[in-house]
Amino acid sequence: MYVCHCNVVTDRDILESIANGARCVADVARETGAGRTCGNCISSLRDLVCKHCPVRVERTTERPAERELGVAGAAR
Repeated sequence: MYVCHCNVVTDRDILESIANGARCVADVARETGAGRTCGNCISSLRDLVCKHCPVRVERTTERPAERELGVAGAAR
């Protein structure tokens, strides 16, 4: 199924991008070009990333204190 008609990106292209390491909508957009022209596909793109990205599983195992610290340990 086409997700992005402007850049001819399919759901398979997006799933392949995720399988190759994309972890967010911006990663998938950068790799595939989806969402970079008119933006109408962003919600579909986001749904696919949220449903298939393995990072969601990793985040649920974080300790609460880790979520409150920034990259260099500074509070957010």
